[in-house]
Amino acid sequence: MDFKLVVLCICGFASAYGNFYIGEANFDFTPGYTDQYQGCCKISDVNGCDCRIYCFFCQQNESVHDDSDTYYDVAEAMCLRNFHGLAVVGSAHEHTAMRTYIYDNNLDDTTTCVPRYGFWIGVDDRRVEGDFVWLDETVKDGYCYDNGDYDCWEPNELNNNTNKDPVHGQDCGQLWFRPGRSDGNCDDEYCDVRPKGAICEVRIPHCDYAECGYDIATIPECPLAAA
Repeated sequence: MDFKLVVLCICGFASAYGNFYIGEANFDFTPGYTDQYQGCCKISDVNGCDCRIYCFFCQQNESVHDDSDTYYDVAEAMCLRNFHGLAVVGSAHEHTAMRTYIYDNNLDDTTTCVPRYGFWIGVDDRRVEGDFVWLDETVKDGYCYDNGDYDCWEPNELNNNTNKDPVHGQDCGQLWFRPGRSDGNCDDEYCDVRPKGAICEVRIPHCDYAECGYDIATIPECPLAAA
């Protein structure tokens, strides 16, 4: 699927992911997500915090990586190449937006979108076992919506199951959609056993679309009704 997201930034800005500047462009979702793009939504000005654009992808192709790249690596690289990175779940507001968009668009369907039951998100403990750190490292130290105390994790997770990877266990984060088990809470998962969908994000500091020249009129607001 060809994809064109009009995000015109005339000033550019620095973020936790580095400098971000893109013009009107065809994005590169290869190798893992060439035909898996499912749409984007945005969170506008909320409590004076940074705004978000979330973009959603169904499950990646199973043969998208070599011995040096995990399924998670491929998703992370795709999101960093085209957006700011994999999505951070820093508040109930953000969590609800992602989950509701997924449900409203039937992206939780385990036949057509996520046969392996989830979407990669931007959290892992690959640096220090047991110390899960979000990619922007803001949730750990305090967050503008929920003061850093929001817990998105499925009950009884994190459990670092080692059945399918005795060496590494479960080091990468997902939003877990498995009927009868989880309805979109955060979960630790094997980084390289099962392919997943992905949620990428763009952050707009202080919701200042105008100053940065963003033209996102065609991107709908994220639904915020409880899923």
